[in-house]
Amino acid sequence: MKENKESENLYWMLLQVAFRAKHGLMKLAETHDLTVMQLYTLCSMTPREPIPMNTISCMLFCDASNVTGIVDRLLSQGYIAREEKPEDRRVKMISLTLKGEKLRKELLEALVQYELPEFKQLTITQNVELKSLLSLILQPSPVNA
Repeated sequence: MKENKESENLYWMLLQVAFRAKHGLMKLAETHDLTVMQLYTLCSMTPREPIPMNTISCMLFCDASNVTGIVDRLLSQGYIAREEKPEDRRVKMISLTLKGEKLRKELLEALVQYELPEFKQLTITQNVELKSLLSLILQPSPVNA
């Protein structure tokens, strides 16, 4: 029997896992009146560490106009604060409010409820291995490498 080459394509496999996971993320986001992008933004931020809006754009792999909409919505819900960077007023700094920190913690804890059932089939060793591999993949890329 001929092997399907797509089943050997790691990136395609990762994309399939991402699409399966997206449904749970959408449900979790909706329970908090958020979009998946807003949920991802909140969960990606570090409490008490303001970041420039353009950093959010890089985190989300989208242009600044999309980030403005995401930030405006999170701002209106009281989850983040936006202020000018003192040294350069053109740069808008974004930080989590206490309400945002609380929601971020809640969202990260709730993610396990939406975990793909297939993850439960993994052994403890496989789970540790997968986390280790994903940690390597998710490390920031060296600039201009």
